[in-house]
Amino acid sequence: MHTTFKTWGILPFIAILLLVTAACGNATAGNPSGKGSNKPTAESQTAPNSSGNSAGDADNAAKFPITIQHAKGETVIQEKPKKVAVTYFPYADHLFAIGEQDVVAGVVGLKSLQNFPVYDTFTKQGRIADLGDTLNLESILALEPDVIIAWEDDVKNYDQLAKIVDTIVIPQSENWQDTITKVAAVLGEEAKAEQYIADYNAKLDKLAGKMDQTGAKGKTAIFMMTWGKGFNYYGGVRMEPYYDRLGFAKFPDMKDWSEISLEGVADIDPDYIFLGEDFTNSAELTLEELGKRPVWNNLKAVKDGNLHVIDTEIVGPLAMGQSKGLDVIEEILQK
Repeated sequence: MHTTFKTWGILPFIAILLLVTAACGNATAGNPSGKGSNKPTAESQTAPNSSGNSAGDADNAAKFPITIQHAKGETVIQEKPKKVAVTYFPYADHLFAIGEQDVVAGVVGLKSLQNFPVYDTFTKQGRIADLGDTLNLESILALEPDVIIAWEDDVKNYDQLAKIVDTIVIPQSENWQDTITKVAAVLGEEAKAEQYIADYNAKLDKLAGKMDQTGAKGKTAIFMMTWGKGFNYYGGVRMEPYYDRLGFAKFPDMKDWSEISLEGVADIDPDYIFLGEDFTNSAELTLEELGKRPVWNNLKAVKDGNLHVIDTEIVGPLAMGQSKGLDVIEEILQK
């Protein structure tokens, strides 16, 4: 049984960070643009949210100006941004997830998002500017955004970014639920993020019940992607929904992330294999090549029809990717 999807991994974003070398950063606490004020504090947070219809938009607009506390201080945003530049592509995912895709004007690492089918409706229109694989101040300046949403790797360039426009620095997390509300807060839309989290968790709980019914709970599983002469697998915080919540079993000595050989996979011999192909096309071990290997064909998951080829956004710290992951597992369980 095969479910067709695609590939990647984030932080260690191995594949992604090779494509999108970490964005250049930010530094200092003031806001020379005069559009906001900055004082050292920690992450970004603000008020509740609304929106969707004209009444909701009016309610949201009434919240402004708002004060955002973030990794480089405190910034006042005078009105809801209409054009946002995003320097860390998972934060664009967060805005897509809460229905605020129209404000995403440009993304550093847009090519990475374009590798993941779940974002096709947002990235294939040509509406979002590609701001390059790494931070480029000239590209952001030309975009003329109302606000920049950045991550901690941009700290070294913070002063220059803040001269362009108000810049909010949100440290990344392996768990998208740690960052989506902070990203939404920049638009005054925390309630949308909180609703997305609640809907996701309800979906996760419902699927966990089906795991019990189908007998999949407690079965060993590995989520991995072809890489080099072998694979990368993922087992850390971002995989908790699949292991701790749904109930797939980890194999002995599983790490948060590690490389593993074909022989290593054979030693584990998991009940389920979720395999993403390396979309960078640099892996020496392809699916076609694997199909010729007796070791691969003798794996329990392969023989039992529990090898599933996946789009690798489902194993990243992505709100929409993780939600898609639940759909993938549910589809598998129904077969």
